[in-house]
Amino acid sequence: MQEATIYQQYKAQALETLTNGEIVVKLFEEVSKQVSMSIFLTTSGNSYRAYNCISKAQKLISALDNSLNMQYAISIELSEMYMFLYHKLPEAAIAKNTGLLKELLKIIDELKVTFRQADRIARAQK
Repeated sequence: MQEATIYQQYKAQALETLTNGEIVVKLFEEVSKQVSMSIFLTTSGNSYRAYNCISKAQKLISALDNSLNMQYAISIELSEMYMFLYHKLPEAAIAKNTGLLKELLKIIDELKVTFRQADRIARAQK
């Protein structure tokens, strides 16, 4: 029991020390994980659980969208991309279109890589 508490404290502390860029990357990693799981579950015939994964991915995408500073032009473009993903993911899941889910996953993974690179550059400049 005490080991679980220590582990929870360690996880909380690890999250508190992340930079904003690292948090964004972690969110994209989780979106990617949920969409990948949805693809697997869809091909396994478990549409209900697959859709639950898409719902989790949507919540994360919404959090990413809400974190944008709309003073910058890039934020407007990112918001449009996030809303595209937000609406297309459930559409693909309902249609059980794993091809479209895989295409959306590619976009998500490209965004994740881009943000990871941007975070590295930003930290190197400090």
